[in-house]
Amino acid sequence: MPPIKLLLDYPAAAEALSMSRGALRDLVYKGRGPTVTKIGSRTFFAIKDLERFVEKHREGPLD
Repeated sequence: MPPIKLLLDYPAAAEALSMSRGALRDLVYKGRGPTVTKIGSRTFFAIKDLERFVEKHREGPLD
């Protein structure tokens, strides 16, 4: 069984969101991206924060 990842780095988070790493970095820099988690000098994204970011940007009727 593969290990459970609670945090994703920029490349993995960008892939999960179907966007480029640069686009994700730009959103975060401008304060419009998902919440980040800083550990030392490294930046990560919690899975729950990515899910919240997607839900916040959904358009149309919700089921």
